[in-house]
Amino acid sequence: MDMHERQDLNDFLVTLYGSRASKWPMNEQIFNLTYRLVAESGLCSGMMDFVPRPMPPGASPMRYLAKELRGIFLRTIRQNKRQYISCIKAVALKMKNDFDLAAQGY
Repeated sequence: MDMHERQDLNDFLVTLYGSRASKWPMNEQIFNLTYRLVAESGLCSGMMDFVPRPMPPGASPMRYLAKELRGIFLRTIRQNKRQYISCIKAVALKMKNDFDLAAQGY
């Protein structure tokens, strides 16, 4: 990895793990773990499209449900899938120990 790639990787990991990640060596092992983290969170992000959004106060439940079902369908057929931050953070928490071990060379 070049210097810019290492910095981009570091910036991403610091947003998830805080300042502790700034001390990690940005090597291939850390990159591979980051790739796995993003891939796993993608599964969660895909499922988030099926979660109805909060109903606003005073809304008609039947109209709201019909609108949400349309929204769910449209979110599932979008070409550009997004990563939901809650999914990335959940996987990041699950993989925290893996990153700590990789940073120590294990």
